[in-house]
Amino acid sequence: MKIESGIDPSPAAATPAQNPAQDPVQLSSDRESASKKPWVLDPALLAGQNVVGFGVMNEHVHPFVMLRAALLNHAVVTHQRVFAITSAQAGNGKTHVAANLAATLSRIHPTVLLELDLRQPSLGARLGLPADTPGVDDCLSGEADWADTAIPIEGFDLVVHRVRRARVNAEALLAAPALGQILRQLRGDGPGPICIIDTPPALVSDDLVLIARGIDGVLLVVEEARSRKRDIAEVAGALSPTPIVGSILNNSISQPRSQNTYGYYYREDRDSEPDGPTAAQP
Repeated sequence: MKIESGIDPSPAAATPAQNPAQDPVQLSSDRESASKKPWVLDPALLAGQNVVGFGVMNEHVHPFVMLRAALLNHAVVTHQRVFAITSAQAGNGKTHVAANLAATLSRIHPTVLLELDLRQPSLGARLGLPADTPGVDDCLSGEADWADTAIPIEGFDLVVHRVRRARVNAEALLAAPALGQILRQLRGDGPGPICIIDTPPALVSDDLVLIARGIDGVLLVVEEARSRKRDIAEVAGALSPTPIVGSILNNSISQPRSQNTYGYYYREDRDSEPDGPTAAQP
């Protein structure tokens, strides 16, 4: 799997956190989460954050549509549905890819977007989500129920669970029993939503290793001229036996833009909404 798009990392400042609870959280049903009032996204904010997956179909959304198709095919064949998006280093565009992939998936399939980068969360600000509701970090620390962290998105089959504030004790929260219970419910048996998880960079700490124990596979975002082969090999070794099911080339600087008919195919959409979201070009 390959994709080229822009990057706009926006780290948050860390703040002190409480100690995690020792008992697993009490999870509620998907129906309870879905009953909450949907959140309406701001198209202008999304455009400024390069979140194109919710906008009109155009050449900037097309790479994420192709990535969606590959992931859906993999999910059908393997019956897997919980996938982490990560990178070797910070700033390679993992959150950008996670948000846009979840957005395009939710157009045609039930989707959960889960943020587990507890040290540098940015998903809430990137999507313009409310800041005064409980987050995944509150659930992992025993201060909120799982259903309270759900934010359904208006017009899309998408539920977002974002981190409310940065946590300095991220490893303790990720190692607590609550995360394993959440991931087991998301993986489940039988049909269910595909879950996209925005995780910490793989080589910054061991946070991703703690997360990887409960997921089906990893999509690795690599950036040309920045992601080194030895780093990618180190990531694969650290995650084993959790497989890397695909790689995503982000912000390519050497691959020429392919000749295509996007302009013709999406001309009606572009003419009707000329100021829609656009992704930065390499």
